[in-house]
Amino acid sequence: MKIETILKSKRNLIVMAIGILVFSASMQSQVTRDHRNKGGDDPFTRLKAEAKRTKTEKSNMKSVKITVNDPNWKGETKSKIKFVPFKLEDDKGRAISSGKRIVLKNGKAATAQEVINELNEIEKKLNAKGYSLRNKTSPIISKTVTSSAYLDGKRKMVPRSKGVLKKGTVLKNYMSLEKKVKIESSTSGGRTKTITLKPFSMYTEREKIEVNKYNYLTESGTIKAKKQKGARRFINIKPKQIGNLSPISEYKPSDKRANWNFGNPKTFQASIEGTLHRYAKIYPFDPKNPEKNKSEFNVSATGKVKGTLRENSMDILNASCGFYVPSNESKKMRANMQVKILGTTIFNKSTLHSQQASFSKVHAKSFDNSFEIEVPIVAGIDFVGLVGIRGEVGFEYNGEIHRTVAMVKGKPIVNLEGYGKAGIEFLKVFGGGVEGTLSFIKGELELQAYSGIFNQNSEQIVVGINHYFGYDINILKGSLNAYAEVCVPEFVPIYGGDCKRYKHNLFDWDGFSSSGTVDQGSATYTLANIAKYDEELVIIGN
Repeated sequence: MKIETILKSKRNLIVMAIGILVFSASMQSQVTRDHRNKGGDDPFTRLKAEAKRTKTEKSNMKSVKITVNDPNWKGETKSKIKFVPFKLEDDKGRAISSGKRIVLKNGKAATAQEVINELNEIEKKLNAKGYSLRNKTSPIISKTVTSSAYLDGKRKMVPRSKGVLKKGTVLKNYMSLEKKVKIESSTSGGRTKTITLKPFSMYTEREKIEVNKYNYLTESGTIKAKKQKGARRFINIKPKQIGNLSPISEYKPSDKRANWNFGNPKTFQASIEGTLHRYAKIYPFDPKNPEKNKSEFNVSATGKVKGTLRENSMDILNASCGFYVPSNESKKMRANMQVKILGTTIFNKSTLHSQQASFSKVHAKSFDNSFEIEVPIVAGIDFVGLVGIRGEVGFEYNGEIHRTVAMVKGKPIVNLEGYGKAGIEFLKVFGGGVEGTLSFIKGELELQAYSGIFNQNSEQIVVGINHYFGYDINILKGSLNAYAEVCVPEFVPIYGGDCKRYKHNLFDWDGFSSSGTVDQGSATYTLANIAKYDEELVIIGN
């Protein structure tokens, strides 16, 4: 083989190998992106995926024994009826062997005599309260009642929505750190020209020069840019003695807080709460010393979720993230993040930063909290088993801090369902269980805020402050019934071979389901850059 052919073959192999490596790297990058984007915009898919990373925490709460004297227990009152025992004979009066092996619908096996003995024991208890296995009954014969004052009455007390819930691109644009501002009397090809404002510390030097070519003014809540005529003049001021620089503006609104709380702690209760804090203190800007007189910013978001099952209270989630930018350049910026689930701190971090820093994290956990419960379905026939809630809870947060802006995004997310199951069943014909579906609480809160300076020069300061508080929640929607089940052998002349259920309703409500906006605000305004010193000033030049 010629040397040229060999070299050409080697080159082809090298090219092919490089191509394979590039393709492999590309595919790996795509897999990474796909993994990162798993769940997309659905917070509950992301919550479940993140919760799977940790072990499900199971906990047993204090047991509960309910009696017919419990004020929340309600049952039908009927007159006692005469007890008529079942016999070892079929519907035609033919005798059944006492030792005959019987397999019931619930899968349990016993002798015919054992089955009849248990049926008669249950029938006697039912007859004493006006019921009989021979008669039809209501689907539910007793209830644990939650007062309508704790359910429907609280609908009137929840926060009122001010609009639809902002999501996706709409919310992203609303809370963007970049603002497109129209330039007065300026068009290009029939289109109005704009200039982009963003936090001052995020500009390049060229961008700073460009935004400083304009004055900014607010008209009817809308900020506009106007071309600056001539060079900016700055008066050189020298105090006899350097004093403390005083703020020229302070933004300190009350915290935005909203709570959704439904149910009764003596039965089932669930709540979710969010708090949004924002603060800004604006100081004058000195172009000669631009790094020495920064303004101050503080934003934070907090989410709380609580629940109660028959006076077994749970602090399900208590999470917060906050970011602080001090006015003193010599002091470092601070970031605080804390997440507690079921009273246990799973994340707690406080960090200091000299310059810009960003944060993004999801903390989630699965849990299953239950308690033993004994509740009479009808006097003499009880349900004994477990009732609990299980699912996932978590907190997503994002944040940015620069010397001229603080931004926070906090999202508490919860998806919990109520459930129950019967305990050990001692009788052959007698069993129990729990049926129904209860969404204990499923929801998310959207907590976002930022405050910062978009531009500053010797004449004016442009301040931007935004916040958004949205919600999408479903609380205590559905029903749970505990039941005792009596299975009758085929030879007995009443629905032979079937099972009859006596139900106790533990909870039943159509729930509270709503989404919307609790509060929002977007403000960009200008301030005159007037420095105020403690000492008298002496002007030494113009």
